[in-house]
Amino acid sequence: MKKVEIIKTYYEENHKEGRADHEILGWESRQAQRKRFEILVLNVDLEGKSLLDVGCGLGNMLEFIEEKKINVRYTGVDLLDSMIECAKRKKLNGDFICTDIFKDDLFEKGSFDVIYSSGIFNINLGNNMDFLKKAVKRFLELSKNIAAFNLLHTASQDKEDKYYYYNPADVGSLISGAHDNISKINIIEGYLNNDFTVIIKK
Repeated sequence: MKKVEIIKTYYEENHKEGRADHEILGWESRQAQRKRFEILVLNVDLEGKSLLDVGCGLGNMLEFIEEKKINVRYTGVDLLDSMIECAKRKKLNGDFICTDIFKDDLFEKGSFDVIYSSGIFNINLGNNMDFLKKAVKRFLELSKNIAAFNLLHTASQDKEDKYYYYNPADVGSLISGAHDNISKINIIEGYLNNDFTVIIKK
């Protein structure tokens, strides 16, 4: 099965009527999902910025931003049309598009101030470090200033075979060699016992 199909199958199987958004997206709780969003908001100035949310799912990041009354020009993209349609029905103040940014050239280089992604690297695809390196390169092409994302931590006490867990030091080394135009890499740990966030500044 192709990697994209593995991802689609995972979320399609989760997307059942009556499930809460965080359950559909595979998060352990709504609070944990929102904590990941909070780390971005606390460490990146989003006010007045253009933001691309890669793997936007059901639009929960934009819901969080609107709750915090942060003014952003938001675009969310996802592989699954069903996710995008659900996000659109929420009538949030942003654009939601079904596309694969790693294959489609829908956006020009430097189209956004900030690129953010929460959860797209969690499923064990068999080549996660290669995918991460490719993704970081793409994020930095599309971003004027910042690329940020979260990853599951190797220190997690409740590992599952279907997920991939990353060592922060290995990720830092990988990113350093992924792009020439990086001024700072900030790795944030400790906010959850199974997660860390990477913020890359150009």
